Amino acid sequence: RAGAGAVAAAVHALSAMAQPWNPAVFADLIRSYIGHSVREVERVKRNLFGLSDDDKAELLWKPEDQVAKMKEAVKANASFLTALSAMIQRSPPLEGAEHPTGVKPVQTLLQTVTREWSEEGVEERRSCFERLAGAVDGHLGAAAAAAASGGGPKPRVLLPCSSLGRLAYDIQQRGYTCIGCEPRALQYFVCEYIREHGSKEATTIQPFALSTCNRFEREDHVRKTPFPEVDIVPGSFPEVKFGEFTKLYDSPAERAAFDALVTAFAVDTSPNIFRFVRTAAHVVRPGGIWANFGPLAYETDHDDGHGHGMEVSWEELRHAVSFFFDVKEEGFVSCLNAANGRSMMQIEYACIFFSAVRNEKPAVGIGGTEA
Repeated sequence: RAGAGAVAAAVHALSAMAQPWNPAVFADLIRSYIGHSVREVERVKRNLFGLSDDDKAELLWKPEDQVAKMKEAVKANASFLTALSAMIQRSPPLEGAEHPTGVKPVQTLLQTVTREWSEEGVEERRSCFERLAGAVDGHLGAAAAAAASGGGPKPRVLLPCSSLGRLAYDIQQRGYTCIGCEPRALQYFVCEYIREHGSKEATTIQPFALSTCNRFEREDHVRKTPFPEVDIVPGSFPEVKFGEFTKLYDSPAERAAFDALVTAFAVDTSPNIFRFVRTAAHVVRPGGIWANFGPLAYETDHDDGHGHGMEVSWEELRHAVSFFFDVKEEGFVSCLNAANGRSMMQIEYACIFFSAVRNEKPAVGIGGTEA
C-alpha cells in the first residue's frame, strides 16, 4: 500500500508540473468542482429525505428548504466559476502554468476570495496585511508623502506570490507603485476578473456551501459573500504579472529596481527558498526594506519539475536572510488563512513577521551578479 501511495503522489506531482498552456485543463477543473458540488447536494438530499417522519419532526429546518438553499449556493459559485473559466479560455497563452488537479484548488480559491475581497475577511487581513503595510509606511512613508506633494516618483513595491491582489491594492492606495507576481493561474485570473468587475459587490459567491460539518448555526454554510467589498476605480488595480518570482526577476534589469519587497504567505511556496532570498536581495535596493508575514508550511510539490525542495527552520531562514538584510523587527503571530470563520474547526498558523533593511552584499548568481 505504501508503494501505491508513493505512485499516486508521483502522478499528482507530475500533473501539477508546469506544462504547455492548455486552457481546457482549467475548464475541466472547474467543471469537475461544479459536478462535485452538485453531487454533494444530492448526498445531503438523500440523507435528509431518508429520515423517518419522526426524525423529520425534530428538524429545525425543513429538508426541502435546506436542499433549496444549498442548491442556490452551489449555483452562485458555479456562475462565478463559469465566468472565470470563460476568461481563462480567452486568455493568451501563459508560459509555465501548472495544471492543478482535484477539488481543493477551486475550494481554496473561493475561500481566498472571501479572505481578500469581502467584508468577512477584514479580521484575517488585519492581522497580516496591516502589519506589512505598516512596515512599509514606517520605512518609506515619508518618501511616499514627498512624492505625493512634489509630484516625484512613488516608491516602488514588489509583492511576490501576490495571490488575488488585495495586499498590493491596499499598499498602492497608500501612495506607492505596486507590482505583484503570481505563479498560480487560477489566482492570477481572479486578479484579472476583479480588475474587470471591480464595482462594489459586483459578484456574490457562497464559498462554504459544501462545509456542512462543524457549523454553529444552520445557515452558516450557505451565507453569501459579495465581493469586492470596496469600489475599485478603473485604473487603480495594480499590475500583476503571471509567473514565478525567482524566474521573472532573475535579470540584470531588475537589480535594485524596488524600494520594498512585501511577502505574505509567500516565502515557503518557493521550491528553493535560498534562491528566493537571493532574488529578494537582487531586486531590493540598498537601504530598501523586505517585510514578510507567513508560516513555513512549504505547501508545494517538490519534484524534478520544481527543483530541489528545501524545508528549512526559521533559525536557518533567518541566517540566510541576514546575509543580505539587517533584520530590524521579528516576531511570531497566530493567524488564520482563508479559513471558514464560522466553523468549529480551524487551522491556525504561527506566522513569522519580520522587517529587514537591505545591505550592500551582492546577490551572487542572480541576474548575472558575480562575487
